[in-house]
Amino acid sequence: MMLGVVTGLLGALCQAIYYFVAAYVGSRYTLSTRAMLVFSHLLMGGVSLLGVALLLPGSGARLEAVWLPLLAMNVCYLGGQAALFRALRRDVASRVSPLLGLKVVLLAGVTALAAEQALSVLQWAAVILCGGAALAMSLAGGRLKPSAAGWILVAVAGYSGCDLGVVALTRGIEVPGLHGALLSVFLAYSVAGLLVAPVGIGLSKRQWRKALKTWPVASAWLVSMLLMFIAFNILGAVHGNIIQSSRGILSIALALLATRLGVGLADPLKRGRVFYQRLACAVVMAGAIVLFQLG
Repeated sequence: MMLGVVTGLLGALCQAIYYFVAAYVGSRYTLSTRAMLVFSHLLMGGVSLLGVALLLPGSGARLEAVWLPLLAMNVCYLGGQAALFRALRRDVASRVSPLLGLKVVLLAGVTALAAEQALSVLQWAAVILCGGAALAMSLAGGRLKPSAAGWILVAVAGYSGCDLGVVALTRGIEVPGLHGALLSVFLAYSVAGLLVAPVGIGLSKRQWRKALKTWPVASAWLVSMLLMFIAFNILGAVHGNIIQSSRGILSIALALLATRLGVGLADPLKRGRVFYQRLACAVVMAGAIVLFQLG
């Protein structure tokens, strides 16, 4: 259990870093949403194919049992990822990323309806607190642009479907420990790379020349996904998302640090009313994480 909590928190930190890196790389190199999606996933796909080649032989993995969740999670994931890129091009990361915490509410509802996971009263309270704090944290810095709000809702739906697929994949493959988590990640992103490759047809040569510029985006996301797969395998989708809701807190902390250091992330955040409003939301989120653990 503790390993799941620790890896979930580390995964949230890597995701918070990823949001800023994605926004920076996209604007710095004037890459379109499609180019960002294609290039970063081709890089991850190449690394993952090598990983599968190294880890699959002799693993005893039950690939026949996981092909459906593997395909479904990738379709949901790529749709969510494309929507997130579009949202980040329309508003700043510290307003966009906290709203991914709304996944907790959606996943809790889905798992409850499917009778896969019974939550206690305290855990339901934690889910509601977490979702409410995520919404309030985003709105503290000003209302999200409507164009970004629509895309982030699509991203929430896509990532929620993906998270359920992650749990099915990591548990269904029946390879224990870190070996199983690594193999699951590499399988997932090998398929993602293959699925996204045709989307790159028609991109200009000027865009393709910048393909390797997306390596920080690919690196941050692949590391965060490894940590997330471990956490979700141990904790499940709802509990894992409660832990990972700290990504919103961390993204705001990174925005504050970047502002103090003078790093140009186009997402300035200074002490004042907005800072303290978001700090209050962060405290509520931290309380929700503790409450869920107690429940």
